[in-house]
Order: sequence, then C-alpha cells, then structure tokens
Amino acid sequence: MGKRTTIQLALLVIGIIIWGYGQRIDDASLRLIGIAFFALATMLRFFRRSGTHHKEPDPEEDSDVD
Repeated sequence: MGKRTTIQLALLVIGIIIWGYGQRIDDASLRLIGIAFFALATMLRFFRRSGTHHKEPDPEEDSDVD
C-alpha cells in the first residue's frame, strides 16, 4: 500500500469517527467536519500522482517511413 493510499484511508477513518461522534451527540459542526474529511479523502483521488507522468512520444520514433 502506497503512502498516498494510507493518507486517504486515514482521512476517511478520521472523518467517519468525527462524523459518527457528531451524529451521536447531535452536533452539526462535528458532522460537517467529518464530512469535510471524507470529501478531502475523496478529492485526493483526482489529483495526479507524482510518479505517473507520461512521456510524450517522440514523433521521429513513431514514423513508419523508412
């Protein structure tokens, strides 16, 4: 499991715990904070990973003309 996945899971677990506690004591601000942690964990999914940069193909290498 990568570092990024660990961070996402940690944010998700923290968000669920905070949200659940806010639900139990009926505190809207804690529920919103828990939802914000969950949203942050979900948004991390859409950011590009640093090690996945794709190299642009070289036009000279792809030519079929000899």
